[in-house]
Amino acid sequence: MKKLFSLLFLSGLCILFWLIPTTLKAQVIPAPEDILGFKVGADYHLITYDQAIDYLKKIASVSDRIKLREMGKTTLGLPMYYAIISSPENLVNLEKYQEIIKKLSLGKGLSPSEAEKLSRQGRAVVYIDGGLHASECAPAQHLVQLAYDLVTARDEKTLNLLNEVICLLVFANPDGMNMLADWYHKHVGTPFEVSPMPFLYHYYAGHDNNRDAYLANLKETQHITRLVNQEWYPVILYNHHQTAPFPARIWIPPNSEPTNPNVHPLIVRWQNLIGSAMGAAFDAEGKEGAISRIVFDTWYPGYMTQVVDSHNIISILTETALYRYATPRFYTILDFPPEYQDLTMSAFYPSPWKGGWWRLKDAVDYCLTASRAVLEVAAKYRQELLFNKYKMATEVMARFEKEPPYAWILPRSQSDSGNLSLLINRMKLQGIEIYEAEEDFLCDGISYPKGTLVIPMQQPFALFVKNMFEEQRYPDLRKYPDLWQGLVQSRKIEGAPIDSYDMMGWTLPYQFNLKVQAASTPVSVRMNPLQSFPPTAGKVEGSGQTSYLLDHSQNASFIAMNRIFKLKGKISWAKKSFNLNNQTYPEGTIIVTSIGRNQIETLARDLGLKIQALTSRPFVETAEIKPPRLGIYQSWVAVEDEGWTRFVLDEHEFTYRVLHDADIKAGNLASQFDTIIIPDHYSTELLLNGYPKGTMPPDYVGGLTTKGLNNLKEFVRQGGTLVLLNSSCNLATGQFKPPVRNILEKAKREEFNCSGSILQAEFDLSHPVAYGMQSPQPIVFADSCAFEIYPSFEQKISPKIIAKYAGENLLLSGWIHGEKLIQQKAAVVEVPLEKGRLLLLGFPVQFRAQARGTFKLLFNSIYYGTMK
Repeated sequence: MKKLFSLLFLSGLCILFWLIPTTLKAQVIPAPEDILGFKVGADYHLITYDQAIDYLKKIASVSDRIKLREMGKTTLGLPMYYAIISSPENLVNLEKYQEIIKKLSLGKGLSPSEAEKLSRQGRAVVYIDGGLHASECAPAQHLVQLAYDLVTARDEKTLNLLNEVICLLVFANPDGMNMLADWYHKHVGTPFEVSPMPFLYHYYAGHDNNRDAYLANLKETQHITRLVNQEWYPVILYNHHQTAPFPARIWIPPNSEPTNPNVHPLIVRWQNLIGSAMGAAFDAEGKEGAISRIVFDTWYPGYMTQVVDSHNIISILTETALYRYATPRFYTILDFPPEYQDLTMSAFYPSPWKGGWWRLKDAVDYCLTASRAVLEVAAKYRQELLFNKYKMATEVMARFEKEPPYAWILPRSQSDSGNLSLLINRMKLQGIEIYEAEEDFLCDGISYPKGTLVIPMQQPFALFVKNMFEEQRYPDLRKYPDLWQGLVQSRKIEGAPIDSYDMMGWTLPYQFNLKVQAASTPVSVRMNPLQSFPPTAGKVEGSGQTSYLLDHSQNASFIAMNRIFKLKGKISWAKKSFNLNNQTYPEGTIIVTSIGRNQIETLARDLGLKIQALTSRPFVETAEIKPPRLGIYQSWVAVEDEGWTRFVLDEHEFTYRVLHDADIKAGNLASQFDTIIIPDHYSTELLLNGYPKGTMPPDYVGGLTTKGLNNLKEFVRQGGTLVLLNSSCNLATGQFKPPVRNILEKAKREEFNCSGSILQAEFDLSHPVAYGMQSPQPIVFADSCAFEIYPSFEQKISPKIIAKYAGENLLLSGWIHGEKLIQQKAAVVEVPLEKGRLLLLGFPVQFRAQARGTFKLLFNSIYYGTMK
């Protein structure tokens, strides 16, 4: 009887617990410090991603205001979670609110009155992330505190906010958050407490994970893109960073100039309104130092923020002040730049910071104030923001009903079908509608066959397509002082042009070397929506089993070659063009032998390649290619280009070994490697000297040094191929003393400027490094090189020009100043050196894994190192 009574009593207690209102249940939710053992933002403590997710799981188990979902896996295999925080009622009806905001965002099939009704019913979805740049610690740390504050709040203002808003909290770089915290904790209390990490905080991209947004090469970017453009369609996307222009404590909108033209004006208006709301919140809370309208522009759409602007999502960027990690720092006025020392008030810096201690906790608090301000704006203007999603979508569609481009037309016949497939699928990931013509059609006097791909511009995210496909014409800000100076009397600027913060031209069809046509008249053809676009169906043509021919122009052919070598097949490249069965095959045609037909058919099917089977080996002079023994140099001064190079090599299944300073200095390189790659770097000085002693743990200081440089020289003399990418070519021209100089190395900005654009180059297609290329062809130019060749009396050591910058129509997209300086100058050069060679790839051929039309120059260079 006693047992029965006890059971009934306990059951009653459980029922009573579940009947307790949410506001009372919040009392049992543990604070972060209860689980972590320290407060968020505490000196010398960083929360790892694993700790953050464990904590969020704990509060999700006891709160009905938060749910966790997994997006997918990170680059290093971690589950990538995000939190959904809102009122309990909203969380029960998430699917309903997702469907409402999707309908409003896409705009189709809705009348204004129906959109008004949905706007009243819907909830404002707000995306807030942190930690994309892992060394900017405060944003990711603040997400933990923000989650706790939202799920435990009892005040009327927050409860109303939770009812109006669905908040998505995203840790944007989980791998990096763990790496950074581990590095810092290992060195807290040592002389190296604030030393930089000697490796990238994203395995491949480092800081460039915020340059990946429009193409989404990285797994993390793909997950976030899918979340934003296919699942949630937020009204606001807030991307936290932490590099405020000193001595400001936080940078907030309005943004600086130039402004990307492919956004709806409402986006800019709301960015300014939200920035003003943030500034007012900081001043109300006595938080000095909020600054606007300098440094950070919106021209380049590769950022996490700007890519969504043309998806009719209001992007917000802030840059909170950072010292180093969780280590505090005291500042006096004398630490400030001279122009800030008198604390002059200005329209965009009305509350100058006066100095003092700056701790991680201060940065966390500024992030919390900013995030809270964004959420409060979303709550206050919920219905208007939701209706604006519909308004922007329908106005964009209506615009391209009346003006060109009416569509973008992509023929299936391209130089690299794999590049076409990848571009189409990444556009679909971005939420773009793509169609396939059911019949032949005519547009602008050009005939297109059935199956041609069409991207109509009468769709809600058309401005994104336009942003990606059109040629950029970067504005010369010297001509438009009224746009940005904000003075009573604007002043004209003389001298060097004013750069954007990043790239000035990025046209994706150019980077992919694809032929795309803008329709200047409406497209009239029956079309079917494209659900998926796999690579072209591969097949083996011909009945032979002796040898096989692969197309050198396909990037997938290099994956095939690497697999063939693993299958013990043999490969050679044709040194001349040849005719076979009434078909002409160009120089560089890949000839494969010693492999079974079944294996070749598997390669063709898996990689989408068309392979010609022959009954005998073609009669043509060839060069045998062997499996490359490849090394890639990884400086302890971590650079993004090295990571992107590894990404491209891994994607195309190259086998390589990462080489550090000690490996190069150990020597004996020619016995281990055919080819060594030196990625683009910040400077020759950093390549050679690295970090100074005392600034880093001893294992990470010193650079290549003279010893390493001499070993690289010996490697080349003994027959090795040294491939140098972009500005690292200056190491060769300065230290190897070839009869070549980079004429841009010491050029002043008044003479020449092209910090990131698409140019046109001409190629010597008879050279193995240029096999598979076209001439002319677009290339990316980003603070690159232009070579002048000195005459040499010895023909054997005379450099060979593989590519040169076009003499006419040099600029394709972006901006260039002083173009005459580089017209017809060499861009890619082979420099023989005793038994080996230097290959100077003077522009970034694998730029951010985006310049897929020029990947072949890197791949050919690697294989060329095996041609003895």
